[in-house]
Amino acid sequence: MKTIKILVLILLLTEAGFGTIRYVSKTGSSIPPYTSRETASDSIQKCINICVNGDTIVVANGVYKETIVINRELTLLGSSMDSCIIDGTGLSNANSTTVYVISKSQISGFYLKGQGVGIVAAIINIEYTSVKIENIRFRYASDGLNAFASVLNCKNLIFSDVYLIIGITPYGIAIPAVVDNCVLINNLNDKYAMNITYGSCRITNNIIISQKTGANLFEGIGMRLQFIKHAHISNNLVAGYMYNINMINSAGVIDSGEVSNNVTGYTRHSSMNNRYSIYVNYPAKVFNNIIYKSADMIGGYGGEIQGGNNMFWKNIGGFGADYTPKETDLFVDPMFVNDTVPTDKMNFDFHLQRYSPAIDAGDSTVLDPDGKRSDIGMFGGPLGQIYQYLDLPPKRPSGIIPTLIPDEKRIIVRWGKNSEADTSHYIVYKDTISNFPMDSSHIFLTQKDTIFEDYFTSGTNRLYYRIKAVDKQGNMSEGSDEVAFVLTDEGEYVTEVKRDYHLFQNYPNPFNPNTVIGYQLPISSYVKVMVYDIKGELLEVLVNENKPVGYYEVEFNAGKYASGIYLYRIEAVDESGIPRFMDMKKMMLVK
Repeated sequence: MKTIKILVLILLLTEAGFGTIRYVSKTGSSIPPYTSRETASDSIQKCINICVNGDTIVVANGVYKETIVINRELTLLGSSMDSCIIDGTGLSNANSTTVYVISKSQISGFYLKGQGVGIVAAIINIEYTSVKIENIRFRYASDGLNAFASVLNCKNLIFSDVYLIIGITPYGIAIPAVVDNCVLINNLNDKYAMNITYGSCRITNNIIISQKTGANLFEGIGMRLQFIKHAHISNNLVAGYMYNINMINSAGVIDSGEVSNNVTGYTRHSSMNNRYSIYVNYPAKVFNNIIYKSADMIGGYGGEIQGGNNMFWKNIGGFGADYTPKETDLFVDPMFVNDTVPTDKMNFDFHLQRYSPAIDAGDSTVLDPDGKRSDIGMFGGPLGQIYQYLDLPPKRPSGIIPTLIPDEKRIIVRWGKNSEADTSHYIVYKDTISNFPMDSSHIFLTQKDTIFEDYFTSGTNRLYYRIKAVDKQGNMSEGSDEVAFVLTDEGEYVTEVKRDYHLFQNYPNPFNPNTVIGYQLPISSYVKVMVYDIKGELLEVLVNENKPVGYYEVEFNAGKYASGIYLYRIEAVDESGIPRFMDMKKMMLVK
């Protein structure tokens, strides 16, 4: 008889491995090659200098008063974006930067301080390479992040006290830039928050706000786009600039552009005319956006701007000659929960109220994550959110137990019943390829039970399943962990439940004053869960301890805080002290 193996497949931070792992710590003996915590280097740069391509450097919490040059292909993992600090304050070097990168790298988990506000120096400079930057806090500098002719992928970055021109500037001929889920608060007299030159871009799910007044507050997302194949800007909040989104192409080599599902407002007034909240001058489609309390609304030159299904409210200006309002555009109150931005309290909330005319009023060809017609605004569209103006979706199915009967080629999958009272049924998705999309073409069955059976057919040696819960209003949960049934080369059947790290959206959201934050661990880890205000200041540490494998929830009570957007983050470190997972999400307190 063929034997049955039941495995739990642990998806770690990277499947490619870490190369040689070297350590940096303030408590090590600083003895090369720094391959243990006891012999850890006392300097990040000293450790970099002995590395070879493919190495990983793990940096313990502490303050490292130095500037560094990354000239090898490395993964640089800090232990926390709160307490693992590279401090360039008052320092100077030939590169005019705190971190200078000229080799392919991944950088995550640091608090980076620049050389000082008003000093012409950047916190990170990148040249002619490819860099992934995640979970980093930037403060105290003239410029935040510069990239020249480089492939740049940014996620979960927080910028504040960055003085003059740049939040993020990737540029170079046909070089792509991705900026996702970042917070850029311009609380000094900044000229730009984000300035992109010479590069394709995908700018999504960011908060970009100026809290200051003045003629130098030029652009929130500014682009001097040349040699670009595509530009995609969606699901952002951009407010407080003369131009909130300004897309100018001087070369005319654009295949397509899209500005969709953004909220833009409070464009600055000046002696100059035509301060548009959204401005484009190449073939771009502008749709599903909300523009409110601005000077002028949409403008450009170079041809008729395509679009529609935008919403306009309390704007004091007009449209440029290249944008004619469409029949699908709406001039009504979007009914935000709280649209007071920019203010020092940062207590805004751009979720839609229950009876908002922006609900299900977007482009009819675009769907929200719940499968319904897109809402207008920053929480609509395929990259938007499902949130509580009608009902919350169920939790994703968990407690999956796979069973295989080899002789019969029969599969049995059980899972725990959802506890929500309005749970209606479950959708099971199936494919022969792992990580398949959970769309209608992959539906295997729909049922109320929490168990199903299936069979291997001749010639099929791999089957994969995922499950969603659906409530009575039609809201769908996130997909479950993936279950795999595989016939190995040795002729043995293997059952795998592919568990991963995951930080869940808080429940409920918006909330007052209590909410629950869920997270999942595929291996035993030291976990920290933290809450921040929108400026990136740490408010509370909710979890700070070792946790075994499993799903956990922690409650956050915001009774002493004001209404507004808050951030929550998770950091997970494995038993060997290597950071394995970091993520950040937003939540809304409404009082």
